[in-house]
Amino acid sequence: MVLHQTTDDRLAAEFFRRDYRDRGMLKWGGFYLSDHTSALAKMHAAERVESARPQEAWPVLSRRLAAAWRAGKPVHLQLNSVDDNGVLATVDGVIAGVDGDQIVVRLVTGQYRQFQLTEIRCLTGDHLDQT
Repeated sequence: MVLHQTTDDRLAAEFFRRDYRDRGMLKWGGFYLSDHTSALAKMHAAERVESARPQEAWPVLSRRLAAAWRAGKPVHLQLNSVDDNGVLATVDGVIAGVDGDQIVVRLVTGQYRQFQLTEIRCLTGDHLDQT
């Protein structure tokens, strides 16, 4: 018995002409880049609604803000303002300065934002005591 051998190019061309069914964009559905998946994870984390924490007393908030400023570590602020959906505003960053009844926060984007102490509902951070 003698088998006929064909060139690889001709064999491939015959396969694609006769047998192969292109699934179009379906074949790309499973190929997410790690950047895309991490961006999606951040987007979904931002969509989670944070429950309202109790308003911290002025002396406690003031002491914790000073400690956060000295430590220079990231903090999470929950503000007293709400958006159009009734969700409390939050800010993540590092306390860059304290001046009387105002603080300056360096946001994770590198921008600076100023807040009145009366705008802050509570302050959390891994390095701060929770009292």
